[in-house]
Amino acid sequence: MTLSILTTSHQRQPRMAILAALCLVLVGSTLARAQMLPDVVATVKDQPITADELKASMRGELLKLDMQRYEVLKNGLDNLIGQRLFELEAKNRQISIDQLRQEEITAKISQATEEDVKKFYEDNKGRIKQPFDQIKGRIGEYLNRRSQQERESAFLRELRQRYNVAIALEAPKVDVSTDNDPVRGAKDAKVTIIEFSDFECPYCRRVQPALKRLLEEYDGRVRLVFRDFPLNIHKNAQKAAEAAQCAAEQDKFWPYHDKLFEQTALSPDDLKKYAGELKLDTDKFNACLDSGQYAQEVADDMKDGQDAGVNSTPSFFINGQPLSGAVPYERFQEIVDAALDQNQSAKQN
Repeated sequence: MTLSILTTSHQRQPRMAILAALCLVLVGSTLARAQMLPDVVATVKDQPITADELKASMRGELLKLDMQRYEVLKNGLDNLIGQRLFELEAKNRQISIDQLRQEEITAKISQATEEDVKKFYEDNKGRIKQPFDQIKGRIGEYLNRRSQQERESAFLRELRQRYNVAIALEAPKVDVSTDNDPVRGAKDAKVTIIEFSDFECPYCRRVQPALKRLLEEYDGRVRLVFRDFPLNIHKNAQKAAEAAQCAAEQDKFWPYHDKLFEQTALSPDDLKKYAGELKLDTDKFNACLDSGQYAQEVADDMKDGQDAGVNSTPSFFINGQPLSGAVPYERFQEIVDAALDQNQSAKQN
């Protein structure tokens, strides 16, 4: 938790709008210039460097620009859709938009209590780093604002269904191989989430409950493919990735995966200890880990991730749509629902 999270919304909105507009202009002009690249962009002693070569070398950065542009357009479209839905519903009820917001949002949320504020403070004390008495007012404002945003989002979801909203704007897609990596969920699921992850990454650990909930609530419709992307800033991540592959040899990848994300100690001795706790054949496991048998397998995952533009963890591709970071469950839900709707529309057509 940083102080910026507790910044009031009226302070943040103008700044975010300016940044979004600037991003749109810069990204749009960048992409326009990229589309006009000549076939050969440079020569070195009569040896050509082609546009395709250049774009391939910068694929990750170009993908980030594509995603930034999409997010700007999507946020703008969501705002326009929201405005239109409020107008339609207010007109249908023959009331003002302000009255509609009062009835459906303000009246249906509860103000944060002293207990709510204290609990939030205790849960996030390590990141807030301020005395409770100095920050409690801002925490209360933040909790109230969050409740209002959650209620508004829920109401807009109801209105989208009622007024049959159809969206043609599509996110950039990346073709990413699932290789032969571990899969959790139905093999014939309509939505495939490919996760590039690092067992020593705290953000990867933080997102696991959201992924677990997603697989439970979309049982049969979503599958998760796990691919390794151990960052070099994490000294035990490479061996932890290899250890999970060694566990997979004994059909214990997912129990071992879950075990690692519950831990912070990931030294080679710890990795071997966890294998014993899960009743693996420890002689076989230890020999596998010590030999580096799966080092190349992990390297292959890293290469595929880098080719797809991955440079941080966790990174996801949901039916090809990139998503990065320890995002909340609701963000996964939004993209999965859109992918399922798109699949259903394709069937009907």
